[in-house]
Parts: sequence; structure tokens; C-alpha cells
Amino acid sequence: MLKGTESRVENWDDLRYLMAVHKTGSMSAAARLLSTNPATVSRRLARLSEALGYELFHKTPDGWVASDAIGALIESVASFEGEIESYLNANDVMEGQVVGSVSIGMPGSLANGVLCPRISRLIDKHPGIRISLHAQTYRDTLGENDLIISPLRPQQGRLIVRPIGKVHANVYAPQNVTRDGHWVGLLRHFDSHGPMQSAMELMGRPPSLRLETMTDIATAIRVTGLPGLTLRIDAKREPELDLYDPSYPDIETPLYLCYHETRRRDPLLQAVIDWATEAFETAASL
Repeated sequence: MLKGTESRVENWDDLRYLMAVHKTGSMSAAARLLSTNPATVSRRLARLSEALGYELFHKTPDGWVASDAIGALIESVASFEGEIESYLNANDVMEGQVVGSVSIGMPGSLANGVLCPRISRLIDKHPGIRISLHAQTYRDTLGENDLIISPLRPQQGRLIVRPIGKVHANVYAPQNVTRDGHWVGLLRHFDSHGPMQSAMELMGRPPSLRLETMTDIATAIRVTGLPGLTLRIDAKREPELDLYDPSYPDIETPLYLCYHETRRRDPLLQAVIDWATEAFETAASL
């Protein structure tokens, strides 16, 4: 049971700090998001924890993760934030324009290959919209983003999830590459995902060099001369790259567009979703 009603009422602002750490998974990142410092974030969380009567987060290798005890609180605050954002954006439309900033988390290869080449269409139609693109690959939560485009389908949270396309990957190599087994792949924590499993099956061994994104790998293939796992859309921008084994099928991965259900009527977010959906529908084979 919650305690300290008076202190909770006085410290509603502490919930901003709670949500910032939940979204970013980091005290320092939360501090940057709130334009403050990690010590202030830690102090605010300690005060809120004392008011509520239990620990808010626990530390994991992937960052700070909310305790089960505050799951309902976080969902309530997220819903409130979404409702307020939608309300304010609807008021802007009532004044005759859609304006504001939208943050999108998605694989960098698709940001560069699909959305960026079509940004002029969004600007021409909605000159008041500003887009921030955050490179992230396998993500099933919004984090600090308004929407994500991800190969992972979220299973929890009040998110609207819908298919937006499919992406293809394979092992590519410079022409006449030396086949000595060495190759470039993603970081180890991606090994459980389909593209890396398929690439390791094809190559017969773990990668000799690991990088964070397939965009990085496409560059590394050109620089190192090694074969590597990358997306078709990246390989097409490198004319010297060929399939390492033309008989080996592409790894096809569905993509999902996800956002919080409280923003289903947010005109700003929906304008960006319509633009992104059209961009994927009209993009060349991914």
C-alpha cells in the first residue's frame, strides 16, 4: 500500500524523473533528457521511493529496469503523458497547422534508406513538423521515442502495433573475396536473432569482427575486404558487393510500427505515421 499521501501530492514533479529513467534506462541519459545532472535524478528518485515505500528500479546489464511494484504507476503516467501530448497537438491543428517534434527509433539502415530520402514530402505537406531519428535495431519498447519501427513485436504495454514492411538481410562480400572463414557480424547480444543465426550457419563460425549495426557492417565490408552480414538496402548502395553465396536465401524479417495507444488521435503523430507508412510502401525492395 502506498504511504505518505501528503508527500506524494507535493512531489508530482518527481514522476518526470521516474519516467526519464524508465525511458532511457540510465541516470546520465535521464539527466540529459531533463537538462539536469545525474545527482539530481538520483535524489529525486530516492525521495519518490521513500514516499511510495519501495524500490523503484534495479540495476541490470542493460541498465536500470523498473521494479514490478511500479509497473501500474509507470503505465498510468505514460498514459497521462500521451493524453496531454495528444490534447496539445490537437489544439495546434485547431489553429490551422500540425506542428511539433516527433522522435522515431528504428534501424539506422532504414532511416537512411527509407525515411531520409522522403523527408521533403513530409516537410512540403507539414512544414511545422520536426523529426528526430534514433538508430536502434532490436527494441520492443518506446523508450524516449514517440514511435518505433522494429523487427521485434512488443508483447507488453499499451502499444498499438502494426506491420509496416519486411526487410531482407544476407551475407555480402567484395567481389573475388578470399574465403577463409573470417567475416563481420553484429555484437554478441544479437546472436539470438534470426539474421545472425542464419549468418553463423552459413559461415560455420562466429564472426571475427563484431559491430553494432548492419550499416556499420556494410562500411566494414568495404574497408576490411571481409564478407559480412548486412541488409539488402545497404548492400545496394555499395556497387562492389555481391552475395557471398547466391544460393543461400535472404533472411526476411517483418517490421512493426509501434506507438502508445493514448496517441491514436494525436494529429501530429498520425501525420508522421502516415508519412512513414507511405515511405515504406513506396520504397524499393528492402
